[in-house]
Amino acid sequence: MKNNTITKVLKLTHRLQPGHISLIIFSRIINVTSTFIPIVLSSIILDQLISKAPFETIFKTSIILVVSSGFLGMVYWGLQHVISVNNSVMAEKIDKMLCEKTFNLDYDILEKQETLDLIKKAEEGMRSRGDFSGFCGNFAGFIENIITIVYSVVLLIPLFIPKASAAAGFLPSFLNKWYSFIILVVMLALSVGVSALTKKKEGEIQQDMFVKNVRINREYGYLYNLLFDYSNAKYIRLYKSQKLIEKRCMNIVNFLETEFQKMFSKINKCQLPVFFVNAMLQIVSYLYVGLKAIFGMISIGSALKYISAYSNLVSGVSNIFYSWIEINIKAEYLSYFYDFMEIENKQYEGTIPTEKRDDNEFEIEFRDVSFRYPNTENYVLRHVNQKIKIGTKTAVVGKNGAGKTTFIKLLCRLYEPTEGQILLNGVDIRYYDYKDYARLFSVVFQDFNLFSFSIAENVAGGKTFDDDRVKNCLERSGFGERLAKLKDGIRSNIYQHNDDGVEISGGEAQKIAIARALYKDAPFVILDEPTSALDPVAEYEIYQHFDSMVQNKTSIYISHRMSSCRFCDNILVFDEGKIVERGSHEELLKSGGLYSELWNAQAQYYA
Repeated sequence: MKNNTITKVLKLTHRLQPGHISLIIFSRIINVTSTFIPIVLSSIILDQLISKAPFETIFKTSIILVVSSGFLGMVYWGLQHVISVNNSVMAEKIDKMLCEKTFNLDYDILEKQETLDLIKKAEEGMRSRGDFSGFCGNFAGFIENIITIVYSVVLLIPLFIPKASAAAGFLPSFLNKWYSFIILVVMLALSVGVSALTKKKEGEIQQDMFVKNVRINREYGYLYNLLFDYSNAKYIRLYKSQKLIEKRCMNIVNFLETEFQKMFSKINKCQLPVFFVNAMLQIVSYLYVGLKAIFGMISIGSALKYISAYSNLVSGVSNIFYSWIEINIKAEYLSYFYDFMEIENKQYEGTIPTEKRDDNEFEIEFRDVSFRYPNTENYVLRHVNQKIKIGTKTAVVGKNGAGKTTFIKLLCRLYEPTEGQILLNGVDIRYYDYKDYARLFSVVFQDFNLFSFSIAENVAGGKTFDDDRVKNCLERSGFGERLAKLKDGIRSNIYQHNDDGVEISGGEAQKIAIARALYKDAPFVILDEPTSALDPVAEYEIYQHFDSMVQNKTSIYISHRMSSCRFCDNILVFDEGKIVERGSHEELLKSGGLYSELWNAQAQYYA
């Protein structure tokens, strides 16, 4: 899985920013070279000083050192600037991919708990240790460590070549043998082994912490945003919910604090062997090179070079394991991103275009439709059969939980029927192109949302709009009086997330939502509790103008207020997921069934 993710990340990075990986690898080559040039030239200068070489020779070497280091430093700085820009661009493109994936997921998949958790894992993973730029940096670091090892080995080779003029004695004789390097190899292997195991253990500890706290972080994010959402402020104050929210926040903070203390305690314990082994390695390496210099096998300048080269070798070998472990850790986090991106929609996309009819002659039929939500055995709708005639106004009524809104969501293909079919002009709606099919419906759900954009953008659903059409729809929905009082008219921003945003009431928001449905000018207009936030006068105005608002379109009207039914040609009465009655207002009153019961319960308000 990890190696597969690594390949995917590299391919995606190349597709999003061609040449980006090559660029950062080249920058690392420059960086390593700029590290080793001073090591080599400094040792030469030191030997020149000790041997009292001519000033011109020493000066020339120093100039080469300064110029080469400065040049490489400038090149590296320029490359880093380009890489930083590329990283920012790539991050934006990744965010866009996440947004597009979320936008295009089937609605029933998106609202699942496991999908929401996966989205949170993808977001949190990239924010913590799984970002693409960080992954590319670690991959380039892996290459950099390989180059460091190669440079270091090349510099160290002369250290192990036996010298003809070595001092007498067992120790000088042993150090002058080529196999004496086994001492440094053993220490290097010990250091790398301990470091690699420690790094792997640290990664596992942090990964466990991340997975364990995904849902906690999501809850904390909700509470944190709740505190800074001004629209909730009045409820928090009126119902004195400060203590409740504070208590829940503190419970999470205390839990996370305890978990982080445990995590860092485990990590610190893991690191103790590393400190001990590295201290031993440093002592042994200094003794080995120092004794060779004392016994005259190498010069003082060379001793400085070999010590630095060996330190870089140790660092390179250790870091190459670190880099590889870190790459795999990041791959683990990034796998959540790919898990999310690879979720497949289950709804049949369809290919048939809906008929382009000037007369909007469309007919919907529910044919023995039953539906239950995922992960539950309880049916919300059972054996629903109904034709919705063209150009009629249909009211859908019933008690809470009777299945009214689910009926509409199935019609709009937000869900697929568990059993049965929904037909448009005799064709199963699954066979129609989904986007084309969705254009047939203008819907105002009870839990509608407006955006903190301009009024015109909310109504038109986009950046471009027809000013006169927007104003006309707002007038028809009853928002005209408030609109006339706004300084910027339809270009006024709503809510205070934007500069000069204006606050609107719930009823005014509902009128804008209705105007949005009207602006779409779709053949079907569906209003789910469209007047729930309106006062009686505004509600009466909506009903009075309902015919002109929907014109000759097919309309479906869901409401708990039975007064709306008098304006409709046909009424569907839902109870426990079934259509138990259908007919006109007068017919249903005479039948004395559930509709009559609901009407009589509210009749006093309509007198």
